[in-house]
Amino acid sequence: MLLETADTPVEGTRRRILDAALDLFGERGLTGATVRDIAKRAKVNVAAISYHFGGKEELYRAVATAIAGSITARVRARMANVLDAPPTDPEAALKALEAVIETIVDVIVGPPEMRRVARFIIREQMQPTAAFEHLYDALSHLHGAGCRLFATATGLAAEAAETRLLVFMVVGQAIFLRVAEAAVQRRMGIDRYDERFLAKAKALLKQNLRAMVAAAREGRA
Repeated sequence: MLLETADTPVEGTRRRILDAALDLFGERGLTGATVRDIAKRAKVNVAAISYHFGGKEELYRAVATAIAGSITARVRARMANVLDAPPTDPEAALKALEAVIETIVDVIVGPPEMRRVARFIIREQMQPTAAFEHLYDALSHLHGAGCRLFATATGLAAEAAETRLLVFMVVGQAIFLRVAEAAVQRRMGIDRYDERFLAKAKALLKQNLRAMVAAAREGRA
């Protein structure tokens, strides 16, 4: 899966537990998934969960932390230079925003295994638990980086309500392809997101982004 590497038997056990917990928490939620069911799916005894995580709520938070870390690591692998040293030129910032869109599609929309992650995140969005803070910290950091790029590209203030909402709208168009995958595929008459579909989606998303940036620039003129 995508949560953690497994270089030793102990790490392998921990990873199997996290993988099983990701599936069952995503399917049933924190209250619906039992430690016994997670242990059975991970092919470990119940004591292994206590040993590695302490209990069910601690395991749930560990899954949230692993998801946040994985998404952050995958984005940084693609865009560390932009995140650490964002461009100061408006056109360069727009190009960086286009790269953000491509990264979201490649990291979150394209990989089929991200369905499992999406189920967990959607549950936390609808019924937040204490684990939501782990997800929020990572996602708000990435959103803040997008706001700074959008501000540079348009001249808006990075933390203005308009900027924050516009960036949510930009990102949301891409994320919709993941959270509404079944409906999108059915309406488009496809059974999976292949490279041709994803390339077309990226092109349209970047076209919409450029239109939104142009409108924001015009609004400031």
